[in-house]
Amino acid sequence: MRYSKYVGQKGNYIEHKFHRSRWYRCPTCGTKGRRVRVVSRWIAHVGAVNRLSWIHSKVGMYKAQCSCCRYFRAPIPGVPHRGRYSYEVRNTVANGVIRDRMPYRLVQQRMAEDYQLDLSVGYIHDCFVWAHRQVDREAYWAFVVANFSGVLCIDEVHDSGRVILFASDPLNDFTVSFELVEANDQEQMDAFLQKLKDRGLEVQVAITDGSPLYKDSLQSYWVNLDHQLCVFHVIKEVNKLILDGVRSIKNRLRRQGNKGRKRKAGRPTEKARQQRARRQKMTKKEQATFIWDHQYLIVRKQEELTDQEKDNLIWLFQIAPELECFRRFNQQFYALFDKENTQQQARYRHTRMVNNPLYQANSFLARALKKLAKDKFEKMIVFLAWENVDATNNHVERNNRVFRMMQKTRYKRRQTHTIQMVLELDLYARMLKHPLFPLDVEQLKIKKLHFPYREPERWREAA
Repeated sequence: MRYSKYVGQKGNYIEHKFHRSRWYRCPTCGTKGRRVRVVSRWIAHVGAVNRLSWIHSKVGMYKAQCSCCRYFRAPIPGVPHRGRYSYEVRNTVANGVIRDRMPYRLVQQRMAEDYQLDLSVGYIHDCFVWAHRQVDREAYWAFVVANFSGVLCIDEVHDSGRVILFASDPLNDFTVSFELVEANDQEQMDAFLQKLKDRGLEVQVAITDGSPLYKDSLQSYWVNLDHQLCVFHVIKEVNKLILDGVRSIKNRLRRQGNKGRKRKAGRPTEKARQQRARRQKMTKKEQATFIWDHQYLIVRKQEELTDQEKDNLIWLFQIAPELECFRRFNQQFYALFDKENTQQQARYRHTRMVNNPLYQANSFLARALKKLAKDKFEKMIVFLAWENVDATNNHVERNNRVFRMMQKTRYKRRQTHTIQMVLELDLYARMLKHPLFPLDVEQLKIKKLHFPYREPERWREAA
């Protein structure tokens, strides 16, 4: 045995286990066999930190009374059949790989430092595969179906030429399902949605980004579904256009600063410096630099500004008064998605923005208004009709980042079946820690979707 030279040293942690009854049943057919001798074994174990740990077992060897075999041995509690390491060693290794997301080499180093066990990389991978065999997929689906709130976030993540489709429940905070596919196309998306439908999920609200894959597929599987477009993605696109307009103003001022006579080479004279100080104002290039350094203030919410940032914003408006139009557009744009609004109020504000001649005359803002087309805008404000529906699909985005972190620690996890295994293990491990587990619907306070706010009929007709 690998650690035979250490057995019996002073300070070792030893657990004694006995299984040596006079009669024991055959593990294959159940026929009783008579004990012929007692076998003593030492099995490496995880029992104490910074100490060698052992299970010292004494189990019986039995002569079979059946045709299954000639002899058989009683199992050792806590040790796999013919195993050199206990189940506790497997658990510790599997937790390091799955829960702590450590690379195999670091797990190997941890086991050597903490428990003085010299494990091979192959054994660590075997522990990973063993842990995956413990996953009960049907139990996970039973947990999902019993606790599903009715809100579904859907997104995809790309990894090494593959695509992983994720679906999560943002209200009860768990991942519903995933699918590893080779291409992000309509056929694969329809198959993923059909899988969710076949499992019995009744989706009332689906939150997605602006991908065309979701446009018609969702309503074909759930007829009365409300489709919420992620507001975060829309805000990101509109703010990019606003900042493009701000940068165009900055570039114009910088070009104006290049006009006139070129400055003489070398340091300016004392007289020139005094004239510059008397002017007490910034040059065109300095104004352009100031706009570049503080352009983020144009798209920052008013309640998030500090006193210094408010003063800098006033300076921006004095340098380039046309920036006030971009700032006003941005604040009105944020107000469209205020949770205090009703859908009718959001539509009214949207109509005023779209029909504003100042915004239509600005090329950058006119392109931003196209992002707020009426059919898309109706999907952006679905969350205003519900009490507790999110306006973004940030929940599933966070789920994607969890996968990214798992891949970051295992650069060689590139085979399809390995990625499938690690995702199933992660979902199952998170289910076991979820506050809604174990599955007891009557005794648990499950956060269900509230009844949506219904507008008066005259508002619906006017819209």
